[in-house]
Amino acid sequence: MTDIRLIATDLDGTLLDPTGRISATDAQALLDAAAAGVVVVVATGRPLRWLRCLAPIADADPLVVASNGAAVYDLHHDRVLLQHPLDPELIGEIAEELAAQVPGLMFAVEEGRVFRTEPAWANHIPDPSVTAEDEEAVTVRGAWPGVLEGAGEVVKFLAIHRDADPDELLAAAVAIVGDRAVVTHSVTRGRRALLEVSAPGISKAAAIAALARDRAIEPHQVAAFGDMPNDLAMLEYAGHPFVMANGHAALKERFPVIGSNVEAGVGAQVRRLLAR
Repeated sequence: MTDIRLIATDLDGTLLDPTGRISATDAQALLDAAAAGVVVVVATGRPLRWLRCLAPIADADPLVVASNGAAVYDLHHDRVLLQHPLDPELIGEIAEELAAQVPGLMFAVEEGRVFRTEPAWANHIPDPSVTAEDEEAVTVRGAWPGVLEGAGEVVKFLAIHRDADPDELLAAAVAIVGDRAVVTHSVTRGRRALLEVSAPGISKAAAIAALARDRAIEPHQVAAFGDMPNDLAMLEYAGHPFVMANGHAALKERFPVIGSNVEAGVGAQVRRLLAR
């Protein structure tokens, strides 16, 4: 077997197919990797409430890096191991500055299992096992000042725009936020630009690196799979980075490209790694 000791994979657009499910091919490849002693880590921007999709790989006992690294979750024992909340005062400052520079933004905050948002924000539920009723039960809507004031431990601050180009919006947000927080982006269904803001120093890569160090695993022993800019630091960290064929152009220019999430590209590459 190759020297791979840890596999880290993004979910949406990567391990999950376009219907939001893990294919049997991908699931079996990760189960076989775990059986061979490889640590399986799921690294996602998703909150904890959108992890039912992991049922097909539950027996791989994956660790879950959720909310872009702001939370580490033990799926097997259903408990949060670690959280890195954002300072509410900082969120308020950033939101005010973003709104002044980029009209048309809507804001929301993730508390892990509770979602707080402005009224006009339409819930986007990528997990087919989560119903609209499930989501509404954990969603709190209201005017932005009240949303922020009533929030508890915020693991991710979100800003969405109906019309902006995602890459241009990210560039503008990074210029505004600077080093006060970590800003990245993904794209929702419908191609709306979604900014994701985490506490300083927090990323998928930082969380994965910490998990690897705890297990005496070096970066060259890590394989990582992703498709969007919020996977960039994770791919840079891993000694064996792979980008999906359906991934963002900027990532495909820098890292080896494998099959798409329609083709179970993760599973096929894991099989190749296991066969070495």
